[in-house]
Amino acid sequence: METRAKTFDKNLITHVTKGRIEQMNTNNPIQHSLSFPADGILFFGPLTCRCPAQTEMAARPNEVSPHRRKDSSFVPRRRTAASGRDLSVASDDQDVILITETWLCDDIDSLELFDDRYLLFRRNRGSSSDSCRRGGGVLIAVKKCFNPCILDLPGSDLEAVWLSIKLNHRQKMLVCVVYFPPSSRADTYVEFFDCFENFGFFDNILICGDFNLPICDDFGNNKNPLVIELSNFVNLYNLAQFNNTFNCNNKFLDLILTDIDFSHISVWHSDKSLVPEDKHLPALSISICFVANHPNRKNVNISRYDFRRADFLAMWCFFREIDWSFLLNFNDIDKAVFSFYNCLNDVFSRTVPLRQTVTRRFPFWYTTETRRMLKRKARVRRLALKCVNPDSVDEFRALRSAVKYSIQKDYNTYLRLTEKNLISNPRKFWSYFNNTKHNSPNSLYYNNVCYENDGDIANAFAEYFKSVFKPSTNYDIKNEFKSNCIGDFVKIDSVTYDDVVLAIRELKSSQTVGVDNIPSFIIKGCAEFFIYPLLILFNLSLRSNVFPYVWKQTRIIPVFKKGDAQDCKNYRPIAILSPMSKIFESIIHKRLFHQVKNLISPSQHGFIPKRSTDTNLFCLTNKIISSFQIGSQLDVIYTDFSKAFDSIDFGILLNKLHGLGFHVNLTDWLHSYLCNRSLYVYFNNAVSCEFSGTSGVPQGSNLGPLLFILFINDLTSVFKYSECLLFADDLKLFSSMNSNLDAVLLQSDLDCLFKWCTVNKLHLNIEKCSILSYTRKSQPLNHVYKINDLVLSRSDSVTRI
Repeated sequence: METRAKTFDKNLITHVTKGRIEQMNTNNPIQHSLSFPADGILFFGPLTCRCPAQTEMAARPNEVSPHRRKDSSFVPRRRTAASGRDLSVASDDQDVILITETWLCDDIDSLELFDDRYLLFRRNRGSSSDSCRRGGGVLIAVKKCFNPCILDLPGSDLEAVWLSIKLNHRQKMLVCVVYFPPSSRADTYVEFFDCFENFGFFDNILICGDFNLPICDDFGNNKNPLVIELSNFVNLYNLAQFNNTFNCNNKFLDLILTDIDFSHISVWHSDKSLVPEDKHLPALSISICFVANHPNRKNVNISRYDFRRADFLAMWCFFREIDWSFLLNFNDIDKAVFSFYNCLNDVFSRTVPLRQTVTRRFPFWYTTETRRMLKRKARVRRLALKCVNPDSVDEFRALRSAVKYSIQKDYNTYLRLTEKNLISNPRKFWSYFNNTKHNSPNSLYYNNVCYENDGDIANAFAEYFKSVFKPSTNYDIKNEFKSNCIGDFVKIDSVTYDDVVLAIRELKSSQTVGVDNIPSFIIKGCAEFFIYPLLILFNLSLRSNVFPYVWKQTRIIPVFKKGDAQDCKNYRPIAILSPMSKIFESIIHKRLFHQVKNLISPSQHGFIPKRSTDTNLFCLTNKIISSFQIGSQLDVIYTDFSKAFDSIDFGILLNKLHGLGFHVNLTDWLHSYLCNRSLYVYFNNAVSCEFSGTSGVPQGSNLGPLLFILFINDLTSVFKYSECLLFADDLKLFSSMNSNLDAVLLQSDLDCLFKWCTVNKLHLNIEKCSILSYTRKSQPLNHVYKINDLVLSRSDSVTRI
């Protein structure tokens, strides 16, 4: 699972059982380089307690709880959390453990529950002598290295614990565990909600607990006054509830409330319950990925699924057993996609091993034997320097020669295989070629500031890529109906089974994972299991006019262009999208293009089947030859738009689409598709802060190019006296020159071009615009052309399309 953090990648996985232990676990691949604020991976993870059989038994409802015995043995009735002597958390090395309904009393010491690595914060319901106050209780156990701080509220009788946990030197998170007994009074809930006013600011909030409220779906549809109070609290603090696993009564009592971004959290029904699962409160696993905003360090280990070593037979069997019809019950596309990924992650966690991605110490083409020899050579060298063994010097020299020979042999083998695969796998060759040209910089300059840390470099790239976006005008549907529509309505009501089959078939098979950490070859290999759920999700998206937020996330890889490798401005962004999004967009693109292809100007040669740069140049060449044949002069003005694809105004684009006949439902869907897209830069295992694209069509998408050529389509209609050719945003304006009047008319069209750019909020890079006159005349007509009163330069040659 790829995580996302500015300096370190944090995966929070929470296990909620009716028993019930919810834990925060730090799984750090670098053996304890993770002590906050260090680099690592943070988990709320499934508890892997190993309790002896005699402590796993559950007391009968009419029995006295065993923890009331004088020997302080701890076996809670029906909801066993742990035994003081037998609780084992070493296997997963949990960092924070949250327990509800502990059934603990004051005569049980905290040291009986956890070892001295943990600080324990607990709230017992009452004394052991108070029989009517049996049960209940909550606790949080936190490793000392996290410097937890309890947030105490004197005089409160709430069964809740609040902690402040430092994630790094800047960030802190409020973690709360709470239990509300059945039939709790309304003022108890209100008191809990009011407590948060006393805690001040936190970067993140996570609340886990049993609220004992009959919630069937979302809060808005529930008339229970307590649920309404809860809904008001959630809205006030911008929280969301992420437990969508219903119990046997089609309700959920355990709630997971957090303000962590929806795209960074997933919840699924866990199969690793600590005790026999209570049918009223199913066990849950929660995965949370969140971004830290402190500098990254090098050699950060990131846990990812190693799909190359997956158990594909078991994966196939698990997928076959999933009944995807439950997706039909959703009306919210984001929740449906969320549940869809929960199922996928559940299968992957069972069938795909994790691997640690680290900064390589050696080139990837080194063999295992070569790496082993290098390590041995280093050990022998240390011995030789210490003069421990007189033979160490000779052994070191022999190993040094052997290593040199082995490295050369490995490199020759790599080159031979690269050449051999040039035809079958050209991407591998070009990857080799690019790697020899340029490596990632150790430092980067942006706005006269030098950045040397990978996390800071990633953020510098993010700031630069973010700077190209512009604020878009609002899309006002009331004004849309005032547009004059041409042609028939362009609409897409639904997609078909065959549409999904064809789109998956055309998806390029690759081991590269998308933003959702799923490689496309898995989707293609298990296509028969993905077709039906994707069909449900795609049609739900179209019905609700909402594009799923998860599929709007984009990972940006900076790619060097030319010039100074330490200059941030000499890089261009390469976008990595989810393969699920690509499948959906591929279907929409085909359906849209089929309906709008006759509306696209014949002057446009970009992203159109059977048109290309060749057809574009052929048309211009034909005009030049014709001009030569009649002894005329052809003036061609080559224009240059600055960041045209990134500068498209959403409101203007949607206005134009409606004017072309797009149905209002389709424009609403496209509005959702374009807006609130989340982007982040990935550089050397470091991840930048997220930023939003406020303008432009999504890079790397299937729909983006089509939307762009529809946006620029009306440009050809503003030219009255000249002709034009387009390849996407590459515009050539040309006209035959027989007199000065022809030049004046061409200048008039240039003025119309500048006016169109102003209205449509596109910027012409006038310094890069040029004129080239094609003629055989000894004395050509050299008219001075201007754009916005700036004189265009003349050229004898061009290298553009």
